[in-house]
Amino acid sequence: MTNFQKNLSISSEKAFKIDLALFEHNQLGKDNKKKRSDLMKGDKHYFIGINVPVSIAHQAENWAKELIPFPFKQWTYPDDYHITLQFLGFLDDKKEKLITRLKEVASRHSSFSLQTGQYDVFGAYNKPRVLYVSLRPNDKLMNLQRDIQAVWEELSALYEKRPYRPHITIAKKWRGEAGLLEEQLKQTSIEEQFQVSSFALFEVHPASKPKYKKILSFSLQSQ
Repeated sequence: MTNFQKNLSISSEKAFKIDLALFEHNQLGKDNKKKRSDLMKGDKHYFIGINVPVSIAHQAENWAKELIPFPFKQWTYPDDYHITLQFLGFLDDKKEKLITRLKEVASRHSSFSLQTGQYDVFGAYNKPRVLYVSLRPNDKLMNLQRDIQAVWEELSALYEKRPYRPHITIAKKWRGEAGLLEEQLKQTSIEEQFQVSSFALFEVHPASKPKYKKILSFSLQSQ
């Protein structure tokens, strides 16, 4: 075999490996999209989250609606305020397995306190998608979320690439003409601390108020 033939053979082999890697990458993306789509087809959707005290909900709502009336289409009902740990979608036959694994997760984590912070948005300030209250950094919250996410990834074979950003959603879907002022938001905060002694599995009922029904609560270990 000549040097030219050897080089051609090596180049072809490299090209094949690159094409195969690209195919596998694209196929993984398609599989994830299909799995996510399948999870959204069920009658009932679920998520795992932490309840937020109604006192914080009322503070956030009063500031946003009365002091500065923002034109959002959807406002979170006070009893629905929560911190999402993991969105699930449709559970089908995974529900019982998930509950068993979540009990194990709860046994590995102790209760902790959270501190609310500034108001902020997801999306551009001139047309924000979501208005929310941020949370002060907390290692125990992040460790709990990572543990729950790992359980769900193992059961669903869905892998989340986006970083987890804990927050409390106040409103969604901006429909105003003028946007928000970043300085205006970040100068306002809810400085309140609350204890987290459990997390819960919630069922979503879009047409109801409140629309998040707690199915089962998982108690954390006392400190």
